Amino acid sequence: MTAFRAIFVATVQQLSDRRRVLGFGVMALAPTLLLLALSRTGQFDGLDTDLGMLAVAPFLSMIVPITAVILGGAAFGDERRDKTLSFLVLRPIRRVDVVAAKTAGAAAVSSAFAVFGSLALVGAYAVVGGDFTILPALAVGATVVATIYSAVFVLVGSVFARSTLVGVIYVLFVEGVMVEEVSRLHPVSLWRQGLGATMDLMPGTFPARALLGPLRGTVPSIENALLLTAGVVAVTIALGTVLLRRTDSV
Repeated sequence: MTAFRAIFVATVQQLSDRRRVLGFGVMALAPTLLLLALSRTGQFDGLDTDLGMLAVAPFLSMIVPITAVILGGAAFGDERRDKTLSFLVLRPIRRVDVVAAKTAGAAAVSSAFAVFGSLALVGAYAVVGGDFTILPALAVGATVVATIYSAVFVLVGSVFARSTLVGVIYVLFVEGVMVEEVSRLHPVSLWRQGLGATMDLMPGTFPARALLGPLRGTVPSIENALLLTAGVVAVTIALGTVLLRRTDSV
């Protein structure tokens, strides 16, 4: 087994303990429960619009990012807490392999929760009158969001001891308040790239108006989303490698 694969598998196992699976699994179901609750009250202004504004947007802007920032920060944070980082960096393993494997592991676990939440949400949408044709679009968009935030916060977690706090502040305050209020910042909003990918992949029968509100001017493009994701992953791995080379004595 290569060093990359060994660290990747260990990271996935580390981030997939029973407590996290239960906690993040329940959190991923929140938009689904909201959609089902609305269906019981019969207070739909329009099923597709309610799906976009009240379920998909919160799912991609809060649920998936918060999950990813916590898991991404824990990829190195758990090593620091358990004082095992020194054993890892002192082994004859390339630092880039360590950072890349940690990033891939965090992104894989975060994406698994994102896809699970997408499956549940689309299932609820089908039950209340929609269909399953939107599943690929939502799953891809959620995976884009999970991967971007995981990569960024694996890096943050290698620098800050309280990366979870930094991440939650970023998601709720920076993205949720500052970016929301400044129209020029909307196109650089990380989660909106995933929403743009989702909208671009939606079947032609799904009305665009259901997602145009949360997009706030971001161009719906799967190509742009994938390019941004690849760029963010490459840059964060490069920076993380440089920083890890300076922690050999940890």
